[in-house]
Amino acid sequence: MRPYRTLGVIPPKRHMQFRPQGNLVYEKLFGRIGFSGPSSLLYHAHLPESTNRITPGNEDLSPPVWEQVHQQAHLKGMELSMGGTVIEHRTWLLANDDVRIGIAVPDAQQTALYVNGSADEVLFFHKGSGILHSQFGRVPIREHDYCVIPRGTIYRLELDLASHPRILCLEVTGLVESPSRYRAYNGQLTEIAPYSERDVRGPEELEQEEGAAELLVKRSQRFSTYELDNHPFDIIGWDGTVYPYCFNIHDFEPRAGRFHVPPPIHQTFEAPNLVICSFVPRKLDWDPEALFLPYHHSNLDSDEVLYYVDGNYQARRGIHQGSFTHHVGGLPHGPQPGAVEASLSREPVTDELAVMIDTFRPLWRTQAALDIADPTYPFSWHSADQGGSTSIP
Repeated sequence: MRPYRTLGVIPPKRHMQFRPQGNLVYEKLFGRIGFSGPSSLLYHAHLPESTNRITPGNEDLSPPVWEQVHQQAHLKGMELSMGGTVIEHRTWLLANDDVRIGIAVPDAQQTALYVNGSADEVLFFHKGSGILHSQFGRVPIREHDYCVIPRGTIYRLELDLASHPRILCLEVTGLVESPSRYRAYNGQLTEIAPYSERDVRGPEELEQEEGAAELLVKRSQRFSTYELDNHPFDIIGWDGTVYPYCFNIHDFEPRAGRFHVPPPIHQTFEAPNLVICSFVPRKLDWDPEALFLPYHHSNLDSDEVLYYVDGNYQARRGIHQGSFTHHVGGLPHGPQPGAVEASLSREPVTDELAVMIDTFRPLWRTQAALDIADPTYPFSWHSADQGGSTSIP
């Protein structure tokens, strides 16, 4: 998904002496899958490893709560309180060995630089905007952006706190990429892809910083603080295909069919053992006999998580902006009673906006998730007394 990109000044060949201003610069490989995957090369004015102090920090755990019964869940995400920075105050709700899913509602700016050494991060800006500062340069962030940050990226998020940011946070242990079926043999996104390289917004300009810097490092869910001799934003140039970028959910081009199309048509990203999909406003099925809502289904090999952003999600009632639903693999779910019948009298369009994460290994819920779980949700298919449509404010 990331097209080749270059910023600043780079030498004509890799791994050669380079003295653009008389002093030798330090080439650093930023590579995935050892030396065999996608990579970028960055050119530092100073030694990037030089540090004078390392201090241990806190743990960032999401321990499972071993539930005796696995049931469908509605997590009332808007009940999570505001507080802290976007880095150290993420509330983790659902997790397995491949991904952690949570929310940050920050009310303070991040000050120290930060690097996640164990996971790619996907931050979806439900509300708010800002700027991602990293060694690759500046990336402006808009509301409803996915911000994809490869592991090892040293960054600082400058948030517009007045816009009351609310951020869906994913930590993914594997490489986050565009779905392989969207890519040609040379890696280019093809004509069948629901977006193109033009929709990917990478770093716009380099940032030059000098002097010492404090770096918060997370590895294996434990924080440490490094006092660096040299600021890591001393890059004079870089090139490659691994860098942070933003992609706005409204740049996803939806597909429709004569009859209902299944969720893979909405897929936006893939990673080992999970997919991320975007549900955006679109026209629905146009056959006169079509059923406009999803059919009932059992995801036999995956758990399904939906995060509700905006619009009218007609298949559910009691769901609001900021809600999560977690449907457990092996159990059926679908429209609640009365929803299909009610949908037949409406126009075949939807204004729903939601992010879906399907995981192919079971998710566990944390205590924070159980604290905001709606105890009535597993029984919401029992009665049609409340009707079948939910308006998300």
